[in-house]
Amino acid sequence: MDNLEIKNSETQAIVDLASKIQPIEIASRYNTRRVALPPGWKLEDRDDEKLMSIPARKNGSVTMHDADSFIEYINRHKEKEFTTIYCDTDYRKSKIDFNCIFNDHGPNTGEIDSQNWKDLTAKYKPEFSEEWDRWIGKNKEPLSQLSMALFIEENLQDIAAVDGYPTGQQLLEMATSFQANQDMRFKSAIRLQNGGVNMSFVQDDDNQTLSQMKLFEKIAIGIPVFWNGDAYQITARLRYRVKEGNLIFWYELIRNDKVLEDATKNMINKIKIATGVPLFFGAAN
Repeated sequence: MDNLEIKNSETQAIVDLASKIQPIEIASRYNTRRVALPPGWKLEDRDDEKLMSIPARKNGSVTMHDADSFIEYINRHKEKEFTTIYCDTDYRKSKIDFNCIFNDHGPNTGEIDSQNWKDLTAKYKPEFSEEWDRWIGKNKEPLSQLSMALFIEENLQDIAAVDGYPTGQQLLEMATSFQANQDMRFKSAIRLQNGGVNMSFVQDDDNQTLSQMKLFEKIAIGIPVFWNGDAYQITARLRYRVKEGNLIFWYELIRNDKVLEDATKNMINKIKIATGVPLFFGAAN
């Protein structure tokens, strides 16, 4: 046998030996196996859960679109001692976020393991009402006479009937006056005893022609904070300034953050009572 035949024989022997080498299972737990793989015998974890008929445990995340669905889903999957709801709020920024962790860490009772995986969750971000978005969206935004008039007309149904504040009909008359005087030059404003402001306008081509308009300093609106929610009263200040003979208007909602806080607390109480799950203020990581 020459040297070439010897080398070929040795090579084949090595190939035959390598083909017989199989991964070695070092340890296993549940559906995960730790095996050593040639060459170099590097350890690798292999998860065979996808080969099982059902998952080893629940996990995943869902996002709900209304409070009732959030409550029903929690009641469907909640686990005693482990399910927790977190509420992350910033009322000044109109931020409300709920996060329910079904397999959260539990209390240290000494009877059961308190640690858990925290990877089965349900999230809910309350949707604001159309009325809330409209009034918040224009809050403190400068508007021309015409724009202010159109905004009042489009949202007239939101004006609350409250003693000491203008009615919807009175605001409609004011809006009509806004439109009638949009091409006239502002002359003067006189504050009235009832809290209103009487404004005088003149035609550009006839300074003797006067038109007057009453402006209310405060209005009350009644709008729901959340979609399909209860209505809340919010007070707004009406403001104006004169710029080159023209009037610019805006309104300022008074402590709308406190209204949002109250509406959120009512929602929180509803969720706590309906689910019986502990709720904490904060963000879950």
